Amino acid sequence: MFPDNVYERALLHQDDDPEKPAALLRAVHLFNSRYGQSKQETDLDKAIAAMDHVVALTPDGDEHQANRLGRLGGLLLSHIENSVRTSSSADIERAIFVLECSVVITPDDDANKPGRLNDLGQSFTHRFQQAGELVDLNNAISAYEDAVRLTPDSNADKTIWLRNLGDSLSSRSRLTGELVDINNTITAREDAVRLTSDSDTRKRHRLTELANSLTRNFERTGQLADLDKIISALEDAVRLTPDGDAGKPNSLSILGHSFSRRFQRTGELADSDKAISALNDAIYLVSERHPDKPKYLGDLGTAFWLRSAHTGELVDIEKAILATTDAMHLFPEGDASRLICLNTLGGSLTSRFEHTGDLVDIDKAISTLNEVLDFTSEGDNTRPFCLSNLGAALLRRFEQTGDILDIDKSISASGDAGNLTSDDDDYIKPRCLSNLGTSLTLRYELTEDLQDIDKAILALRHALRLIPDGHAQKLPALNSLGSSLLNRFLHTGDILDIDQSISIREQAVHLTPKGDYHLISRLINLAHSYLCRIDRTKKVDDINKAVAASNAAAELIPEGHSKKAISLNMLGSSYMTLFEHTNELGDIGKAISAYHAAVHVSPEGYARQSNHLFKLAEAYAHRFLCGNDSADLEMAISKFRDAAMSSTGFPDTRFQAALKWARLTSVGNAAASLDAYNIALHLLPRVVWLGKTISARHEKLISIGGIANEAAAAAIKSGQHEMALEWLEQGRSVVWGQQLNLRSPVDELHDADSKLANDLVRISKALESASTRNDAPSSLDRSQSMEHAAQYHRQLASDWDMVLEKARKIPGFEDFLRPKKLAKLRSAARFGPVVVINVHKTRCDALIVMVDLDKVIHVPLEGFSYNEAQKMQNSLNKSLSIAGVRTRDIRGPRMVSTKLDDLGFEAILSGLWTCVVKPVLETLAYHISNTTDPPRIWWCATGPLTFLPIHAAGLYNTHDIGFKISDFVTSSYTPTLTALLKPAHPSLRTFQGLLVVSQPCTPGLSRLPNAEKELVQIEQLGSSLHVHSILGDLATVESIIEKMEKHSWVHMACHAVQDISEPTQSAFCLQDGHLTLSKIITKSFPHADFAFLSACQTATGNENLSEEAVHLAAGMMAAGYKSVIATMWSIMDDDAPLVAAEVYSHLIHGSEPNSTQAAHALHHAVQRLREHLEESGKPSFLSWVPFIHVGI
Repeated sequence: MFPDNVYERALLHQDDDPEKPAALLRAVHLFNSRYGQSKQETDLDKAIAAMDHVVALTPDGDEHQANRLGRLGGLLLSHIENSVRTSSSADIERAIFVLECSVVITPDDDANKPGRLNDLGQSFTHRFQQAGELVDLNNAISAYEDAVRLTPDSNADKTIWLRNLGDSLSSRSRLTGELVDINNTITAREDAVRLTSDSDTRKRHRLTELANSLTRNFERTGQLADLDKIISALEDAVRLTPDGDAGKPNSLSILGHSFSRRFQRTGELADSDKAISALNDAIYLVSERHPDKPKYLGDLGTAFWLRSAHTGELVDIEKAILATTDAMHLFPEGDASRLICLNTLGGSLTSRFEHTGDLVDIDKAISTLNEVLDFTSEGDNTRPFCLSNLGAALLRRFEQTGDILDIDKSISASGDAGNLTSDDDDYIKPRCLSNLGTSLTLRYELTEDLQDIDKAILALRHALRLIPDGHAQKLPALNSLGSSLLNRFLHTGDILDIDQSISIREQAVHLTPKGDYHLISRLINLAHSYLCRIDRTKKVDDINKAVAASNAAAELIPEGHSKKAISLNMLGSSYMTLFEHTNELGDIGKAISAYHAAVHVSPEGYARQSNHLFKLAEAYAHRFLCGNDSADLEMAISKFRDAAMSSTGFPDTRFQAALKWARLTSVGNAAASLDAYNIALHLLPRVVWLGKTISARHEKLISIGGIANEAAAAAIKSGQHEMALEWLEQGRSVVWGQQLNLRSPVDELHDADSKLANDLVRISKALESASTRNDAPSSLDRSQSMEHAAQYHRQLASDWDMVLEKARKIPGFEDFLRPKKLAKLRSAARFGPVVVINVHKTRCDALIVMVDLDKVIHVPLEGFSYNEAQKMQNSLNKSLSIAGVRTRDIRGPRMVSTKLDDLGFEAILSGLWTCVVKPVLETLAYHISNTTDPPRIWWCATGPLTFLPIHAAGLYNTHDIGFKISDFVTSSYTPTLTALLKPAHPSLRTFQGLLVVSQPCTPGLSRLPNAEKELVQIEQLGSSLHVHSILGDLATVESIIEKMEKHSWVHMACHAVQDISEPTQSAFCLQDGHLTLSKIITKSFPHADFAFLSACQTATGNENLSEEAVHLAAGMMAAGYKSVIATMWSIMDDDAPLVAAEVYSHLIHGSEPNSTQAAHALHHAVQRLREHLEESGKPSFLSWVPFIHVGI
């Protein structure tokens, strides 16, 4: 029977015919049945129209009204669900209205009510999906809850209501973030699973939905119990799904991923095995062309990689690389999952590098991970994990090559990854922080910047706070924190740090399962901490523990592993320490055996190979001292030589090895040590690297000591006087030399390669600025900007080295900016001899450079010694301290002239004359000068002699001529020979006037009433000086800098300070602050020629940096002033105007002011001051001796 016919006949009935509703209901049934088969919407529309007619014919209160309304609502809902795109809001509104009416009049005990409530809930859900109003979702949930409540568990439909309720609760939780909704979703889906029999094919789908909800909850709370439930649900889903089911591979993939996640949390190897098994099954069930196969292969690769991190098995790493490589070939271009696969490949290659040490792997890992970053944006979920992997890869490459740029990049990558990850992420965030802490610790070991180790400890403590107990990442973070605390202990000596380090590392070892690959490195690190505490506590128990831990690590590590060398090296150190406490030669023999093995297994190009060689050499040297066996001495020298000449070793280690090599060989044969000293001096620029601030370089030089003096003494002893001179030039004033190199003209290079020359100029200007940066943090933002500045600085230094290397490959530029040889240095003596005096503990010598001699004149100072120089320096310091000569002041010295001899001045000057100056003058055959301008001589002193007044040497207990240096010569000083060389391309300078800065009243300092008198006297000398004066309040730092750029000469009549702790902060005291040495040296004054520093201590220097000339006078020379008058200690305010007037009076003789006469001018001015002082009966030495001339 056709539905249309039935419907037409039903319509023929009168509305009051009691048979009409039944006839219409038959038509509804037939239309609906046919719709079920045809899916023609017209059938459904006719069923609704017929049902509408039935409802219209049903009076309120009729016993059938509820059922008929419910049936109409169901039909309307079917229409909505099957016409989602075309259904109007009016359709949904009508369905809701009809169903609400049906539900209201249906009693709770009616078996049909739950179904109607479910339909109502679905109608509200559709309206929510269309309009997005949360109230509709709330109403849907309420309807579903009522349906569930009214349905007994025995009713099979209850599982449907529960599923719908779970879906709606899940949707609301995504909107509101309410945890209670997630929990209720899980409850609903758990009930649905519980009520569904295993034979019901829907059960596996409901299990998967439950797993999805549990996953959301796990990602929010991190509760391991949720992960256990996820795995249980997925295991059941897989068990219930036949192999032929198209959805089974995906279920297996999700199950494998979940096992991997649990493995990452707990470290349980069984979970990793199950993950791999599930993923293998998924791959087995799909064809080669299945669209999900590359994803499954990628997940399998990740599972193998994660397992390898636990077991250390190279075979797992190889399988990870194979699986991810296969996946890469199958992924279509642009597929987002391909990036995840690339990320895993990068991590796997890093792991293989850790095993094999093959740089090809780590280079490929880094390029692969950078490729991922190129295709991901800041908001991409893949990016943090990739940055974390990149940070780890760069860290590993740094450990192999020692390239500081890699560790900088590692810190940046790990920091960026952490910034992109919230603290709620208990995997990526702690991993990023752990990598960051480890990288900062390793960089500290290279730079010794305490800020790095403090930041490392903060990062690692943060990581540990985020990692729940029992999490697999807890142990690596604990291990890294132990390393950071150990390094801080080594820097500060705080015993609490080393105790914490040992406690943490003991805990890490105790909690690491025996089969865990990481147990090896944790044992090595624990042994290291024990050894470091021994030096402080001398506890033999710590030694035994160190030996036990080192042995355990050495036994566990497989042959061929890249960390085998580290393990053996630590074992050697443990036995070496044991020997130092027991003096048992058997212990040192074991140490030597272990060190030998460490050297043998070190991979090619390994940065720490030089360290292993150094340790081995030290062990041989110790055994030689005990047994005096020449074979041990020969081995020690050989291994120190190998360590020094290792091309990939850290510069500090190689430098120390070269020194040890030199000192061991010099005992019997000084000449044999020269090769070693040559290497040490060659390495010095790498140890005192341009990539560090000037202050950091100075600190490094203090720790190194006078290597140039030591090397020169050995060369002189061997008769190599020219070599000695060249080494002194190369190894002294290192920082000034580096800064001057940055300003070297590149005209000739520009002709050969203009791009290279332009690059060099650009980099040098940036490096000059970077070298004087301040590394003192004041806030988090400041700290972060400092980090970027420091990394940029090191990158510039690396670029500088690279450009220099390129330049030196150009024919004719092989020696470009290399240390100068005597042939070029001789021109420094074009105006007179330069006397370089080497003061060393083994001997003292003068080396005289003459412009017309191709050899150095050697004058052994047999009556002088390092100890004598120190005694003189101490005596001078004591005298100056007693006299209160600390700042330029209106106060006179407290001692009267009759007591000056008590101050030791006469003894000091007499000793300098007899032991140093007289032998030099006699060698040069100088006679008493009968001219007004005696011949000039330059002194370049070293060691304690740099702080002594050579220019005033003489016998002052007699008035006879010929017993004082001033009777023969006019003295000048120079920090180096290079400072006296003619510029390669001298500019044709015309005199641009004299800038006079006068500060009679400086805020916070004593008055200098004669500073203004100085200004007046200079101005009265005439117009030829073109004086521009700045007095008092106008003398600000910026105004002085601006005016210095426009003038040839500058005269500073003001206070100055010598900063002993931070030499580059020595400064002139001006109205608004300090004009520091660090600021001066960043400037290049185009007209700079002559400076008169009429202030205190402007040529004092730092006693700890005697070879570096770290004072204001040297700074002015570095800024371009070729001639400088300065003071060795504080001058009297009364004396300054007299000396200044005499100097300038002498300088303006002739057609134009001439700075080359500055030394003679000062010679005359000091003579005049001495006469004045003697006439007035004032003490003289303190007043006239401090004035010196530096430069041309």
